Formats: sequence, C-alpha cells, structure tokens
Amino acid sequence: MKKKLSTLLIALLMITTLPLQTYATEPCNHEWSDWTVENEPTCNQTGSQRRYCVKCLESQYNNLPITGEHEWDDWQKVKSPTIKKTGLKERECFECSCTQIKEIAKLKPYAKLSKKTIKLKVGQTYKLKPKYAKGDSVKKYKSSKNKVATVSKKGKIKAKSKGTAKITVVMKSGKKASCTVKVKAKKTFFNNGNGSSGGGNGTSGGNGNNGSGTNVGSTVYWTPSGEVYHSTSGCPTLSRSKTIYSGTLSECPKSRGCKVCH
Repeated sequence: MKKKLSTLLIALLMITTLPLQTYATEPCNHEWSDWTVENEPTCNQTGSQRRYCVKCLESQYNNLPITGEHEWDDWQKVKSPTIKKTGLKERECFECSCTQIKEIAKLKPYAKLSKKTIKLKVGQTYKLKPKYAKGDSVKKYKSSKNKVATVSKKGKIKAKSKGTAKITVVMKSGKKASCTVKVKAKKTFFNNGNGSSGGGNGTSGGNGNNGSGTNVGSTVYWTPSGEVYHSTSGCPTLSRSKTIYSGTLSECPKSRGCKVCH
C-alpha cells in the first residue's frame, strides 16, 4: 500500500513541474456580407439592419434613424367651401395616426345655363335650370322683350308671340348668364274640305275679304312653301294644301297678301 501511495505522489509531482501548454484560437479576419434591413424605420420608430461574417457567421447590428416622413392617406373633405367661406380637408398618417388639416380656398362664383338658344312656339313654356357655385343663389330673371317671351321669378319662360328675346339670370354674387329665346308662330292644321274656320261663307270673320286690307292683329293663314298670306282658310288656292299655319299678321313670315282672297 505504501508503495502505491509513493508512486502516486511521484506522478503528481512530475505533472506539476511540467511547463504549462496553452492553446489560443486565432482571431478571424472577418469577411462581412452586405447590410440587410430587418426592420424599416418609420416616421416615429427606428429601424435595424444586420450583416454577418461569411467565415465565422458572427453578426453585427446597426440602428436606422427615424425618417420623420409620414405615410399619408388621401385627403378627405371635412367642410365644403362656398363663395363666402373657406373649407377644410384632412389626411392621416398610416403609421402614427398623425392628422394634417389644410384649408380649401373659397369657390369662385359663376353662372351657367345649359342652353344658349331655346326654340319655342307661341304658348309653349320652358323651365330654366341655372348652374352656380355653392353659397350663391338666383337674385332675379329678366327678359329683353316681354311681348315675345316672359320669365317668372322661378325661371319659367313662356312664349308670347313670334320674335326673339334675351333671357338673363342674375345671381346674388353679381354673376350673369343669358340665353336667346326664338319664338315661332303656333302651327294650326286644317282639314281643307268645304268648311272654314269662320262660317259657311269661307271667311275668318263676318265680312271676310272686303278689299280694304288686313289689320296687323287680324288672323291670317299661310303655307310653308307659299309666298303669300290669306285672309281666310277657305281660300280656293289653299284647297290642295295639307299644312296651313295661322297667326296674326305681325307673326306671319309672308310679306304680301293673296290676290284671290285678300
């Protein structure tokens, strides 16, 4: 037993007296990859990027600064502008919900009618529907010739007699818009048989063609292709006409009377 113990002590003594040998790892000469963004920075949060060594796979990280640039939604109208007041619009950032508000300029007043020329026949009506900016309204309508066409406070035109008139809408902002109204004589259709529009003697009134001329307010008759007007629809020269117009002498487009009935 003593012999074994002595041998063990000698072995331990020999080990302790041997020079210590150390093993050190050689440092890596890193070969870095390109930076890769892992988290994109936003208007209110930093981002991050990473790269690694292709030899030892060691990683490096780097912070990306806040951009300060918002990701805006489309503008939404909050308050509509008028000709007297400005409006408002706003938009919101997708990332931070920050809201931006911007003023909308006042509207420019204007007035517009859908038609420049309106053609009517005597007795017909037409309702004007002007277009104008928000906040404005119609002040009045007026006609240049009330004998030809009148217009009501609500913009209803009524054709009175043959001719041309100018209808104007005036806005409270001062803007104006006009259209031309052309009125034609009312068409009257007759069935040319043996009768007439007056009595059995083929005259329009009591004494018919008396050779003394036709008054301006008297009713006369004419055809589209004829060159003269007639004092009665029963004139023999109208017997073959299918379409006959009637109206006052001032409305008649023909300049001279028929030699047979006038």
